[in-house]
Amino acid sequence: MRFARSGLAPFLLLAGLGCQPASDAESARAEILALHRSFIRAHLAKDAAFLARFASPGYLSVSDGRVEQMNASRMEAMLSDYLNSTTFSDYRDIADPIIGVSRDGSLAWAVVQVRVAGTRSLPDGASRQFDTRWAWITLYQREGRHWSRIVDVSTNRPFIREG
Repeated sequence: MRFARSGLAPFLLLAGLGCQPASDAESARAEILALHRSFIRAHLAKDAAFLARFASPGYLSVSDGRVEQMNASRMEAMLSDYLNSTTFSDYRDIADPIIGVSRDGSLAWAVVQVRVAGTRSLPDGASRQFDTRWAWITLYQREGRHWSRIVDVSTNRPFIREG
């Protein structure tokens, strides 16, 4: 039971699913890619409401060794604090996102790598520069004609140009 609540069970379930017909799968992949790109634009525009709008009611965030469930209003508040204290100098894909779709088209996932750089204002009035490589997987569920985010699993490290 603990495993099922950890948020990892859906990822393992996806490993056993095939793809749906090519045209439907390609359409779904294009929708997920468009969503991913709109999320990057929303970060740059400091639009926390847009980012939170796509969170499912049982949304899970897995990061920093923690699994947290949050609703859209909590996500919006958390993102507002972050975005309002951050000035981005760079936020972009550093690799093409890897997007998959379940056979029945009800689930999709995106594995992404982005570079995020800028300056963050700290509560004490100081500011800190950052240049970070983030990688994450987002699991999406189709609800009617729309996609919602049900799980994000992320990791990050300082950005270092490789190769």
